[in-house]
Amino acid sequence: MEMPEFLSVDLIVVDNGSTDNTAEVVRNYASERIPLLYLYEKERGKAHACNVALTHAKGQLLLWTDDDVRVPSDWLLRMTAPLLAGEAEGVSGRIRMAGYLERKWMRRTHYFRLADNRFRAPEDLSMVGANMAFVRSVLEKVPLFEPELGPGRLGQRDDTLFSHQMLRAGFRIRQSECEVEHHFESFRLKRRAWLQHGEASGRSSALVSVQWEKKQVRWAAVRELFWRACLGFYRMCRPFQTLDDEGCHFLEIRIVEQCAFFSGYRKFRKELVLRSIFKKPPQQAGDSPL
Repeated sequence: MEMPEFLSVDLIVVDNGSTDNTAEVVRNYASERIPLLYLYEKERGKAHACNVALTHAKGQLLLWTDDDVRVPSDWLLRMTAPLLAGEAEGVSGRIRMAGYLERKWMRRTHYFRLADNRFRAPEDLSMVGANMAFVRSVLEKVPLFEPELGPGRLGQRDDTLFSHQMLRAGFRIRQSECEVEHHFESFRLKRRAWLQHGEASGRSSALVSVQWEKKQVRWAAVRELFWRACLGFYRMCRPFQTLDDEGCHFLEIRIVEQCAFFSGYRKFRKELVLRSIFKKPPQQAGDSPL
């Protein structure tokens, strides 16, 4: 990786409760150019791990990626250039899945749900943790990632919520064409994983709707029953699919997502009401709702 002479770089690796040889692999990495800090955090949740990293990071520019991503040689310079130039306070980079993971049956919704944002619109300023950056001053108004969201917890929307909070707080986010390559595990292409993604997306959206957006969703129980009936009918018409089949129709994923949203909305709404009765406000990341 190219190291611009005018940048001083520290590398922080947060091991989020692994039980393999991650610690050994990380500690065997040696580089005179990049000081390495290894942190072990047993409490599960990617957002929680990111918050632990924030407590140890010292730099003015915070650049993020994931463990299953390969970055280009000029990644450091290209992702930080808009921040150094004062053109934005956040940068949303591009993510493309490795070519061997692409399938002919994939539609844009499949790419999107695999964090592949090659088809994003120019106005889409959501950041994805596999390739994003922001300046330290952002933390003055958006100090944390929501720990109940993201992988290891509800499953989704941790980085999306953070970027929306940034925009709401008046910070600028700029898209970057700097692209990383995503090498996720192939089991994520199986129907079982797609349905789990739909459930996680629905639950995560429900928490954001209740806790951050303060939305009032009418007839949530009735709407949940409607979508569950739709799911039953859909599966009755396709009785020979198995959970280990590769691929999943985007309609089934969407129906599962809707079921999980209304179920989650009712659950989180009930918890919010109970907290208000007993005067126990929820712990939230950031200063204000969306």
